[in-house]
Order: sequence, then structure tokens, then C-alpha cells
Amino acid sequence: MNKIVFIVNEYAGNGRAKKTWSLWKSSLTIPYTYFLTEYIGHATEIAKKCAESSKEELIIIAIGGDGTIHEIISGVTDYEHVRIGVISAGSGNDFGRTFPVFHRTEQLNEYVNELDTYEEFDFGKLTTSKDSYGFVNNAGFGFDAKVGYAVNNSKWKKRLNCLGLGKVTYILYVIKELLTFKRFSFTLHTEQDTIKFDDVWFIVVCNQPFFGGGMKISPNSQPNDQLIEMTVVNKLARWKLLFIFGTVFFGKHTKYKEVKQLQAKNFTITMHDQVYGHVDGEFSCMTYIDQSYFFSVQSKAWKLVNPKSKGS
Repeated sequence: MNKIVFIVNEYAGNGRAKKTWSLWKSSLTIPYTYFLTEYIGHATEIAKKCAESSKEELIIIAIGGDGTIHEIISGVTDYEHVRIGVISAGSGNDFGRTFPVFHRTEQLNEYVNELDTYEEFDFGKLTTSKDSYGFVNNAGFGFDAKVGYAVNNSKWKKRLNCLGLGKVTYILYVIKELLTFKRFSFTLHTEQDTIKFDDVWFIVVCNQPFFGGGMKISPNSQPNDQLIEMTVVNKLARWKLLFIFGTVFFGKHTKYKEVKQLQAKNFTITMHDQVYGHVDGEFSCMTYIDQSYFFSVQSKAWKLVNPKSKGS
């Protein structure tokens, strides 16, 4: 196997990743191996298999969106000889707003031939009574998870994507859930106290600031500080939620009393209703009434190559 392995999700970004890979292939001057993903979870399988089959230093380059990146990193955490590189080619690309990524083939050619720098980052984890889910960016429950699930399972998404109108699907479901979403309650357990939250729209636990395609939901989150941040939005009128969503892109939502933010090494919550969950924007699970869920962070769990410059 070559030192460089590309894992490409050609369907990411409504086909943007396929076009990106075609352009990159024509300009690369380094030896490489590449794989194309075929189904959900395939990138994790490929990355793990590559990590296990090579004991030498290995650089795995993701070409796709946040979901593809999430899958690849999930497959190689704790493999000391593996580094991850990213070429953002999805729809939201929240990963690239915080983490260093490759913008030009010259950067990658130069990195492989001359540079040897990388950074170590944290990896979040959501643990339930039955399963465990890792996350690079964020994980949570509620309104945003329900919208994401509805959009990803909508027959209209593929049709509108073909017309370049995929975001219209998201807007339609935001409006629908804004009118119909049933708010929920949960209890946060800390070392000092238990805090009950009622009339909740959503909970999101973050390892970096962005989610939802550029919304700066957790402005103080850093992906290498061994901490995670929880944002809770509750007791908020339906009309005001739409207004506050507009301020999230600038990180100004935190000034509202209905938005609470907490920071810790871990969080334990008890959910009191059945609610949709997500990790890095993908469906994770439905919660069970009065069951506990545990958020934690694993320090320096994976390595990211650091391009010399962002380029253009």
C-alpha cells in the first residue's frame, strides 16, 4: 500500500466531491492508492482496514463532507501511525471552518515531499445504554436532529439536489418543525447538583464552534482543550427561535436568556421524552424515556496533517 490513501465519497456535496477528485487526480505528482465509498459506514471500514494493514506511517486523505470525515476519523482513532488529511467537498463543510484542510494539490504534493507537521485533536463520544457514538464536531438531541433526519430521508431531497436546490428541502423542514416540534425535558447531573430543563428545543454538545453549515453555535469551543461545551435552548417562543437562528451564524445568540452554555470534561443527562439524536449531523438514535446519556471527550485521539498554508 502507498503512504498516501484517498477515501472519496463521490456523492458528497451533491456530486461536488466527484468533480473535486477528478481535478485533483490530474494534478497529483505523488504515488497514492484510492478507494470510493459505496454506502453509509463504508469510509470507516476502509480507513480501519488500511490502518490495520500498514504498520508504516500512513496518511489518509478524505474527499467529501463532514459525514465522510466523521466516518474516517472514527475508524482510525488511537492508531498512532495514521494521520488524516482533508479536502472539503461537502455541502456544509463545518470541519473546514475550524480545522486546517488542503485547498490546492500543490499543498499536498509539498506536504508529502517536504513537510512533516501534524496536530493532535480531541474526539467526543456519546454513550448510551446500548451503543457508543463518536463525534468530531458535535452531537445532540432535539429540533436540529429531527430536521436533519427528516431532510436526509425526504424523497424531495434527491429531486431538488438534481436541480441544485437541495437547501430548499432543509428550509421547508425547518419551517415544518418550527410549527409542529414537541419540546422536551431532561435533567443534567453535575458533581454539585442536578438541574432540570423543561420546554427544550435542543441540546448540542460541541468539540468545535460550528454546526449546520456555518452556524457558530458554540463560540468558545476548542477541539484540543480536553473539554466539551453544552448549549441548551429552552423556554423560547416559536417565533423567536427563527429569529435567534439568524444570529447563530455570528455567535450572537449567547446573549439571550433562553440560551444556556456550559463547559466540562463530561456531561451526564437523563432524557424524559423520546427525541431524535445526531452525531456530526447524522442520525444516531432515538432516546428512551428516563434513560441516561453520557457525553465525554477523548484527548489527543487522532492526528491531522497541517498544510503549510491555506492557499486559495
